Amino acid sequence: MIEKKLGNKKYYELNDEECRKMLQVAKEAMVNTFPDSNKGFAVAVMTKAGNIYPGVSYNSDTYTLTMHSEATALAHAAIHGEKDIVAITGPNCHICKQLIYESSLKSGIEVVVIIEEDNQIKQIKISEMMPYPWPEK
Repeated sequence: MIEKKLGNKKYYELNDEECRKMLQVAKEAMVNTFPDSNKGFAVAVMTKAGNIYPGVSYNSDTYTLTMHSEATALAHAAIHGEKDIVAITGPNCHICKQLIYESSLKSGIEVVVIIEEDNQIKQIKISEMMPYPWPEK
């Protein structure tokens, strides 16, 4: 992980091994989706300390109480005292992009979304995925 500057914010560029480790942690966490294993979504976050925390979707019959995997991953890191998120696996829904964006605003770290397409790793800054965020940039 290499720290870089982007205006007044920091962001971290991960190496291929770190990205693939995050994607693997997310894949392995799928077995823990609730209420049914492997039916839902799973992600992984990496903190500034280099720790990786998985998150899984926790579905409710009402749907309004459902917790998205991104929210549980961010909470998982926070429960362990780590709030400086540098990366999260994706793709992510728009609600979760907003949550990731707000985490980025509060920490001053531009969160990078890790996506694998055609066996190629992409690292996309959350601000690039949020052309019209709330609150405004």
